Parts: sequence; C-alpha cells; structure tokens
Amino acid sequence: MKRAKLLYAVLLVILILFFILYRGKLSLELLIFALIFPIPLWISVIILKRSLKIGLYHSRGPVMKGKVFQWVLQITNRSIFSCANAQVTVEYRNSLSGDPEEITYVVPIAALDTERVRLIFHTITCGVMYFRVTKLVVFDALRLFHRTIRLNLEDAVVVMPEPAVMLPEEWPPVPQPDSDSSEYSKTQQGDDPSEIFDMHIYREGDLISRIHWKLSSKLDNLMVKEYSLPLSSGCLLMADYRHISEKPASALRVDTMLSAFFSAAAQLSEQGLGFSVAGYHKEHGFTESERFTNLDDAVHWLRHIVKEPPAVPDERPALLSAEDELLSGSGAYERILLFTPQLDRELTELLISAPNSERITVFFVVAPKDENVPSENAYAFRCIPVLLQKPVHPNVNPVKIPEPDFETEVLERGGAVI
Repeated sequence: MKRAKLLYAVLLVILILFFILYRGKLSLELLIFALIFPIPLWISVIILKRSLKIGLYHSRGPVMKGKVFQWVLQITNRSIFSCANAQVTVEYRNSLSGDPEEITYVVPIAALDTERVRLIFHTITCGVMYFRVTKLVVFDALRLFHRTIRLNLEDAVVVMPEPAVMLPEEWPPVPQPDSDSSEYSKTQQGDDPSEIFDMHIYREGDLISRIHWKLSSKLDNLMVKEYSLPLSSGCLLMADYRHISEKPASALRVDTMLSAFFSAAAQLSEQGLGFSVAGYHKEHGFTESERFTNLDDAVHWLRHIVKEPPAVPDERPALLSAEDELLSGSGAYERILLFTPQLDRELTELLISAPNSERITVFFVVAPKDENVPSENAYAFRCIPVLLQKPVHPNVNPVKIPEPDFETEVLERGGAVI
C-alpha cells in the first residue's frame, strides 16, 4: 500500500511539472484526472466495507488430536466492487499451550459473490482450541485506500485425545470395603441368592434347591428362582489438573495424562466394567457422574474433563483440597484411578493418608529428565521399560512421554480458498 501511494505521489508530481512546462488543454486534463481519480476509489472502499457479511464455522463431528480439522471463514460481498488482496487477521490458542498466536491471511473477495476461506489446523496436543477473527482489511483496486473492519468472531473446538496409552489389559477385582453398597443387574441373572432376579417354570436341569415351594403350591406349577447378578460399585476416574511444570512441556504432560484417562475408560467399557467420572469445576469442586458401562454414554463427561483448564498456581491448594475431600468420601467405589501430569510431594502425602488407599491406582507422567520420581513406589506398565519393580500402596504407575522437541508453538496451520 505504501508503494502504491508513493507511485501515485510521483505520478502527481510529474503531471504538475508537465502542466507547468507544457501549458495546454491536454496537460490540464491529465492533472485534473489524476486529482479526481482517487475519489471513486475511496468511495468504492467505503461501499465495499458496508456490503460485507462475515461468518465463522468449524468442522462438524468429533475432532481428534493429530487429525486435521478446519474452520471456514465465509465472506459474502453484496456490492459490485471487489478486493483482490483483503487481509484477515485471526488469533488462536490451545487451552494447554498458553498464550494466543496471531496470523494474517490474504484472501480475494469477488464482487457479488461469497468466498469461503478454509483455515486448516493440526494440533499435537488435545484441549480446547479457541479461534477469533479480529479484523478484516479491504483495499481499493490500486491499494491507495483501505478500510479496517473490526471483528470479534469467536469459536471454540474441543480436541479430544486418542486412547493410545497402553494400560493393564485386565483390572483384577478389589475387595469392597462396604459390601452393603453392592447393586444388582436389571438385565442379567447371576448366582447371588440374596436377591431374586426372576421366576420361571421348572425346566429339566434346574436345581431342586432353587424351587420356590410356597409359590409353586399356589400356582400348581413348579416355579424356579433366578438369582441376581451383583454389580460392584465400579471404578472412579479422576484427573489431577494442577499445572506443575512450565509450558510448553506441561502441555505434553497433560495431553499424555488425558490419553491415559481415555484409555482407561475405553478398556473398562470393553470389559463391561462400570465406571464413573469425576469432573472438576473451580466453583463447585469435584462432581461425580452417573455410572457408565458404555464409553459412548460417557462422552459428554469426558469432554468436560478435556475442557477444564489446568489450575493456575493460586488455585492449586483449592484443587488439592477438593481431591482430598473426594478421596475421603468415595468409599463406595471398588477402585479409584487417579491421573496426574506429575507426581509431587503434596499429592503423594495426600494419597498415603487417604482411607482405603489399596483401592487407589495412580497414573503419572514421567519425562526423560524427571529426577524426583518416588523410587520406592514406582513401576511401569507392561509395554513400557520397567523403571523400578517395588510397588506399594497406593499403586503408582509412570507413563513415559517423549522429550519435548518444540519451541513455543504446538500448532501447524495453513490456509486455502475453497
């Protein structure tokens, strides 16, 4: 734009000199034309600015970490004027990676048409991707004038982690501290005589001991009792959302923690074991979900876990206190799976003092340079090289992550016009 203005100024000086040196009709007409010509360009930019309608849309369907997704910026031009090189400025950030980044796209805007600009993104961590269009700058045909349209178009996409972390294939049973908390299946029978699931007429092979004699005498048919299938109170999955290390390495830690969290939910679902999810909110503390046996039913709670931003330093004591309260009041659960991006002294002391700590299994992330791993109670998964082989309660499991190999940006981005 500065170059165009400089060229126009040079042209104007030449025409003025031409008029002074060669007085006549032609030199006067050229000078007048050069002085008047920018006026319609200025008017066209004003009309173009008032004729634009802008919308922002994102990809439909679930967005997974490591997969390409896109936002679409739709620009509708209702005027007869066009702009070959409009500039769109956008900001984006990931809830785990920190400060927003800014980028400017150059897009064409045709007259009486709609342009759809596809903004392609690819993240290496899960979390919430926030996107905001801040301004659109339009120019006239010669780039002498411009008008800036201030915008505040915002959108957010939840990027879900992939359950790629390998966890134990089976979850061995853990004795319940409170047997009165058992539930019974409403769809399957079992062998627990304390509850009757259903009754049926005697069939060959039924046990004589299961005949309901009183009911049989009233119905003139031998009725056999079907016993109930007891259900354990299941597992409780909870995530420790304290930010312990500095960015951007902490983004990889939290991402690995959430991948392990989803892997546990997926494997429990595959094995038909019930589980609940504990979601944290800064104002209300931890909230426990209903009991799930199907991963699809738990998706909205899992999305809540991903959307929760890590706690800032001032919020960490409150989060640690909420974890202590949850662990102290979760006696009905058969097992508690706690996921943390980094195991520190405060959390270790809390776990040791928790009631029924044998029910607690801790999954924490170990980076290659970690030196403060509690050596007396750490062991690795089957698929990960064993660090130490002396497990104690509560069970502590490190998850290996690669060395962070990036500067401050965790995104790859690009733009294209549809």
